[in-house]
Amino acid sequence: MRLRPQLVSSIWRRQLQTSRRLFLNYDPYSTLGVDRSADGKQIKRAYYDLVKKFHPDVNKEKDAEKRFHKIQQSYEILRDKEKKAQYDQFGKDAFDENGQPTGGGQNPFENTSGNPFGGSPFGNPYGFDFEDLFKEAFSRGGGGGGGGGRRAQFVTEHVGDNVEVLKSIPFKESIFGGKTTINYKVLETCGTCKGSGLKAGAKKQTCSSCHGTGQTSYVMGGFHMASTCATCQGSGVAVNRSDGCTTCHGNGVQEVPKSTTIDVPAGVSNGTRLRIPGQGDAPQVLKDKYNTIRNGDLIVRINVQSDPIFKREKNNLVVESEIKMTTASLGGEIVVPTLDGEKVKLKIRPGVQNGKRLVIPDKGVPVSRQRRGDLEVILNVKTLVPETATQSALLEALADAFNDENAKRTLEWEKVKEEKDLHPSTMEKIAKLFGIRRK
Repeated sequence: MRLRPQLVSSIWRRQLQTSRRLFLNYDPYSTLGVDRSADGKQIKRAYYDLVKKFHPDVNKEKDAEKRFHKIQQSYEILRDKEKKAQYDQFGKDAFDENGQPTGGGQNPFENTSGNPFGGSPFGNPYGFDFEDLFKEAFSRGGGGGGGGGRRAQFVTEHVGDNVEVLKSIPFKESIFGGKTTINYKVLETCGTCKGSGLKAGAKKQTCSSCHGTGQTSYVMGGFHMASTCATCQGSGVAVNRSDGCTTCHGNGVQEVPKSTTIDVPAGVSNGTRLRIPGQGDAPQVLKDKYNTIRNGDLIVRINVQSDPIFKREKNNLVVESEIKMTTASLGGEIVVPTLDGEKVKLKIRPGVQNGKRLVIPDKGVPVSRQRRGDLEVILNVKTLVPETATQSALLEALADAFNDENAKRTLEWEKVKEEKDLHPSTMEKIAKLFGIRRK
């Protein structure tokens, strides 16, 4: 199982933690420094110039973040024709401090989510377009390959794909746990170039697909959408073929065999997935000082081998024991194996029926350190099949004793006397039992 790399930006986390309330105690036009007659291009240009100057990740002045919020909210009002018209008609009185209408017309911020900026294509609390922000505000004026100063204030985390493997383990190991070794192939950071994808002395170049922004945009259903650049995987840089590392061919990663020993917990069932963090693929991005890299996870799907003796039913183990018909009728004692390796003696009551289940407590699947399931013994009564004349005679006598008129009687007394291995006392018992043999 390979998942697409996830891109997390510090700017995104910072904005998600910021208040979503709108305070219209200022003039949006003055905040952006534009006239009321300014068109969309002029408003957008002024906005991006101010973003570059007052963004909290760029400007460390005390009031920069507060002013940045006003810039975002002002742009959100003036970028939209309906919102702008609402403000031009009613001014500050059009909205209360929470961005709700005060009767001056339709609420330009109305949406089903209750977020006054919920119409943003990215759902962020300020409603501005991330693709626009990175492409317009931070791509202009940057220096050379590798992103230069335009990306120096942003650190992104790239996460590799998860790798899933199937591991078959013995039945006993699934019950009591243990250690098992997983052999698989994984993408690892290239040891030659340390993940940079470059030959010694070579430099990266700006990605030609996204022009260093790390994102590509497209239009879907009338909405402007953005996604991670497929060429550079969001890094904004690429390696020329001639400058690429000869080991990983400029990819920064290479596929290598790997062996990992894991702990199998006691009581694991068939189909269980075990997650081992950080043992999956390295992300397929070029490593630099502006990003952090974390491997995906290894997911081990357990296949439990069948056992010739024992079966599992939830937290109980089941074993079948075959007993003869005479034992079932007269009662007796049997010996039952356990998965622990020891044997347990069980007493059979007279007249036990086929399929009867006997329970041995605490010999099943471990539920906790102090408790286990049970071992259930299913009794299978074996029907006696006579192989000698004596055995047939005894069974016929048994049928007579129990008034079984349906049982077949075909044995002759003369054939019984021919049994050479019969003990004299047995002969006497048979003679007394039969009396005069019926033909």
